[in-house]
Amino acid sequence: MLVLETTEAAVQQAEHVSLDDAAIQNWASDVASDALRPSGYELYASLPGSQEQLANLVLLIDALNFCFWSPDPIRIQWRGDTYERFNAMLVSLMLAAKYEPKWFDAEYWVSVPREEIRDVLSGKGQLLLFEEREQIIRKTGEILLDRFDGQFIHAVESVNEKAWPLAVLLMTNLDSFRDVSQYRGRPVYFMKRAQICALDLAVVWQQHDHPALSGLEELTAFADYRVPQALRHLGILTLSPALAEAVEQEREIKQGSDEEVEIRAATVQAVDRMAKALFRIGKTVPAWQIDWYLWALSHEDGVKVNHHRTRTVYY
Repeated sequence: MLVLETTEAAVQQAEHVSLDDAAIQNWASDVASDALRPSGYELYASLPGSQEQLANLVLLIDALNFCFWSPDPIRIQWRGDTYERFNAMLVSLMLAAKYEPKWFDAEYWVSVPREEIRDVLSGKGQLLLFEEREQIIRKTGEILLDRFDGQFIHAVESVNEKAWPLAVLLMTNLDSFRDVSQYRGRPVYFMKRAQICALDLAVVWQQHDHPALSGLEELTAFADYRVPQALRHLGILTLSPALAEAVEQEREIKQGSDEEVEIRAATVQAVDRMAKALFRIGKTVPAWQIDWYLWALSHEDGVKVNHHRTRTVYY
């Protein structure tokens, strides 16, 4: 499997990160089954639209699902609650589509005024990489119109509604989903947003009583900046002293550097080993569920280590 094979090779050569298999085994023995049950997708049930419209909206959301760690994270209030970072953008796009159905259409993504993009995405706070987000919206619309008649559901149908082939399709057709790094002369595939888009679409369709995608068990962890933070908290992932100091002091880690690639590769491998450790004691839990658990864990008050900061469109 492309992601597992290439990240394993990177971890074997890593100089800045390491994994503790004993900590993984201890975690597998101690973690409560309830903690691993899927949760956190309540907002997706509020997304509007038909099956076709939902597919386009999920694609747009995940095309923009990156880099929410600014010093003043974006936030929005809706129905008495305050949402931050990714959830703030999700709510903003959801409300935009409810009040202006053009947001479902790839043609509109190509021509929507910059000011409207800024109004929809920003909310209150600072959203990093706005110029890149605008370009991604327009390019995603162009490719969708050119290759799939403007409907993401056609892309899904072309891979027989299977999650991993859909992720590969996204990676090969859209530059912003081509999450591949070079490490010591060899490619390392992460495909974070491509894989999470397949999962998100499966969940959203299921929530709206449409047939879900198959093959979710083939997906790996979604290597971002929150999951490795939770792995550090659990003692599973350890950074070298110099790298740990850089992360704790909130110094940016360059995208594509050995340090950044190793953190992400170790994240994928750690979650794979965690799934195998659970399987050995009779629990079958796919990587994406462990990823969800870790992502939620990273937001808990008891987590005292920082997450790394990388300015990138890939996560």
